[in-house]
Amino acid sequence: MKRWQKIVGIVVILALAIANAWAVIDYIHLSGVAGAWCAEITQESFFDCVFNFRHHFWLYTFLSIVDFFIIIALFICLWRKGGKR
Repeated sequence: MKRWQKIVGIVVILALAIANAWAVIDYIHLSGVAGAWCAEITQESFFDCVFNFRHHFWLYTFLSIVDFFIIIALFICLWRKGGKR
């Protein structure tokens, strides 16, 4: 591999790792906030919570799909490179 390819690969993997860590921390925060609410929450607060959970779900689903394709691409590249010794 060329040097720029290694650098780009490391940057992409680090960005994905940070995005996944942020999504997990965001989910933990949102679930903690939702669990602490009582039955007297306002309708506006309820819809804000639902919107945040939906936003989090789509973000994490998108990150999972991107991670899957990155792993498949790395597997294919390493598999093809391994046969050229």
